[in-house]
Amino acid sequence: MKSVAIFLLIFSPGLIFAPLIHAIKTPGKGILGYVGQYFRNPSSPDYSSYDREMSMYVAKRIKAKHNVDLDYTSYSAFDLLEIEALLKCKKSDESVESLLKPFQK
Repeated sequence: MKSVAIFLLIFSPGLIFAPLIHAIKTPGKGILGYVGQYFRNPSSPDYSSYDREMSMYVAKRIKAKHNVDLDYTSYSAFDLLEIEALLKCKKSDESVESLLKPFQK
């Protein structure tokens, strides 16, 4: 019993963090491929691909949770995050179109 506890104590951090370490070492595997990266400004080389991945991820999450289908290419990732927050706080009598109006160009 004591040896099992010692075994779990030694190897459990590796089991917990192994998927995260794998995701960090394999860029291009979704949004986790950008973990730990820093972009100085939007003109950084990888920023546009990060923004596209993030937009895709948030648009899928909005579709799953709120059943609102948004084109991820029409909005930035930060706009989609704000839209998601507004949808969470939306009153029952408010329309989705009224929430999207400020974000349309």
